[in-house]
Amino acid sequence: MSTSSNINSLEESFVSVHEKSEIRSSSSKHDTKEEHTQQEQQIVDEHSAFDSTRPRRLDLSAREADLLPTLKARLAGARFPDQIESAGWGYGMESSLLKSLTQEWLHQYDWNKELEQLNNDYEHWTCRVNGLDVHFVHHDPWARAAGEGEGEEFTRKPFVNDSGEIIMPLLLIHGWPAPTQKGFGVRDMAKTLHELMQRLGYKYYLAQGGDWGAILSRTLATLYPEHCLAIHLNMLPCLPPRPWTRPFQFAKAIAGILLPSVVYRKNPREAASVNTLKKYAVEEGAYFFVQATKPQTLGHALNDSPVGLLSWLGEKYLAWADLDPLKPDTWPFTKTELLTQVMIYHSTQTITSSIRIYYEAYHNRDVEWLLRQPVPTSVPVGVGVWNKELFMVPKAWADDWMNIVSWHEFPKGGHFAAFERPVEFEKEIAEYFTQDDILDLFTAKRRGLKI
Repeated sequence: MSTSSNINSLEESFVSVHEKSEIRSSSSKHDTKEEHTQQEQQIVDEHSAFDSTRPRRLDLSAREADLLPTLKARLAGARFPDQIESAGWGYGMESSLLKSLTQEWLHQYDWNKELEQLNNDYEHWTCRVNGLDVHFVHHDPWARAAGEGEGEEFTRKPFVNDSGEIIMPLLLIHGWPAPTQKGFGVRDMAKTLHELMQRLGYKYYLAQGGDWGAILSRTLATLYPEHCLAIHLNMLPCLPPRPWTRPFQFAKAIAGILLPSVVYRKNPREAASVNTLKKYAVEEGAYFFVQATKPQTLGHALNDSPVGLLSWLGEKYLAWADLDPLKPDTWPFTKTELLTQVMIYHSTQTITSSIRIYYEAYHNRDVEWLLRQPVPTSVPVGVGVWNKELFMVPKAWADDWMNIVSWHEFPKGGHFAAFERPVEFEKEIAEYFTQDDILDLFTAKRRGLKI
């Protein structure tokens, strides 16, 4: 059975201390998960020598023995600022909500239980690539996994074509551990992810992402079109059409920026996309420039204060998702799931390294470079348009920069689509990457054919 892969770049990071055996090169789809575990999870003595360039299995665990006692003491002694009466969400994270989440974190949240869940739900691995110990998740599409939201179980749809070939999803985890050299930007990250896929034996692969994952997926397609055979994006930062390639659409785009409700009156979704971009530039973009200019200054505060970290990250999760921040009953995720996102950064002390990419990309001009590079037409692009996504543009803009073969709009969901709407998100990704045209690309590449 030949094997290909799909990658989904994510920002979340984990900590791991137990090193296990290397990934086996192949397995039968009829093997049970227990049989895979027996074959792959031979524990390696932590004191024995090993080749760090070979994949090693990991268990997630608390890095510091006094992590939880220290955390609880800090949460219990947290000091909260005053707040203008009836300020609501307009000034940022609302104080009463932050106090409520802090109390939940202090008294109800169980980090050890969440770690166990993360270990049970996913296979965590590490491999040294391009000087970095890259943390990735190796997912068996045949295994049952716990669903998001209510925690009900469901069977994930196997990414399989008629000949039985498996496209294995690999989740590339950004944030643990971090690059330590100055200037390590988006193109360096893309190079690292590409080399990881080659190291794991996947000459050809797919990429999917939102947020920085969308930037990385597009970068992979641009730099490695002979290997990254298709991408799917749920965030679409894109320049207007080029005046020398599509002059009419260029003129319409410029007019649409000035008068979106008039130019896009027949398409409210596109008008909303332009209005959201304009609002982001005025009301939401300040965090970007803080992180892009003084990440270390901000990092000192967020790394030291768990409540400060909760406020900073929580405000983004709640402001950018499709929900009412002050009405938890409208949230598509639980408070525990939100706290786990924050706890990952706090326990690993990787918030500073996670925001450093803003500095590097800004000063390396990585994103500016990418936006001016058309995605090679040989790489098909799928786009999921979620209702409250921050960075989405009219389809006519994107058509000038990439070969869009799939464009689906969703009535609910925001910037964190995979976190907010896991069932719809999975269906969108599975159906896009298993369509015949994309699977045929793999067949042609393996046989040395041109399409």
